[in-house]
Amino acid sequence: MSLLRRVAAGTLIATAVLAASAQVASAAPGSDVTPQIVGGTGVPDGKYPFMASLQFKGGDNKFNHFCGGTLIDGRGAILTAAHCVVGTTEKDWAKMRVVVGRTKLSGTQGQVRKVAAVTVFPGYTKNGHGDAALIFLDKGVKGIKPIQLVTPGTDALERPGRQVVVTGWGVTSKDPAGPGGGDTSGVTDRMREVAVPVVSDNECLISYGKAFNPKTEICAGRTGKDSCQGDSGGPLFSKVPGRPEFIQLGVVSWGEGCAATGFPGVYTRISEQRTGDWIARFGLEIPQP
Repeated sequence: MSLLRRVAAGTLIATAVLAASAQVASAAPGSDVTPQIVGGTGVPDGKYPFMASLQFKGGDNKFNHFCGGTLIDGRGAILTAAHCVVGTTEKDWAKMRVVVGRTKLSGTQGQVRKVAAVTVFPGYTKNGHGDAALIFLDKGVKGIKPIQLVTPGTDALERPGRQVVVTGWGVTSKDPAGPGGGDTSGVTDRMREVAVPVVSDNECLISYGKAFNPKTEICAGRTGKDSCQGDSGGPLFSKVPGRPEFIQLGVVSWGEGCAATGFPGVYTRISEQRTGDWIARFGLEIPQP
């Protein structure tokens, strides 16, 4: 079984970041780096302003999207996947930027920020569990409301069968680059979204066996609908009926292929106590439902 990491690799990330991603992939329960949204639709401008695009400057001096993220604190904190940034250094951060509030990557909307620092969740393991990281921006983001985070121990929003949403700029093909993935030429310009059902822990264990950790991860997706390559670090989120706020439940992490039958996407579970406590330790003014 090849568990595909959902980071946009290929020509989009310079050597330092690509090496970090490859290191994660080889240590993860599989061998290939890979998750765009499969089976979804385009997002209207401004619908999800909390979304962030992580970008890296290539040899042509152009910034290219390689992972997603979410604004969780207006003072300048982005939540993303650890495997997107693990192993990077200050030298790499100087070549990175984060664009918040932009729906179409080639557009001009939103706010562009430099990366001041990166910290990876200390519970992140070589097999990919605890796949979360925080990116601190060089200055705050004004006029954009951060997404809310689910509180530790909450289970109502994670009930199996409940429809949740995942967004990103990743590839839209079920098989983005054949066996193993790796091709990011299909990364979309306009953000896409797809509604997917939460999959029970037992079903996910049947699909992935010991590679899936129900304490720290949550599964969502069905045949033809999933996150994919280039969506890593983006959010799995929902709404409480009768309330306007979006609440993030997970972070796009990994999966077998994209939208494959019997293999839903796997997301870092934010409601896991250690993950929630770790984020809170930074003293962020994170809005809670």
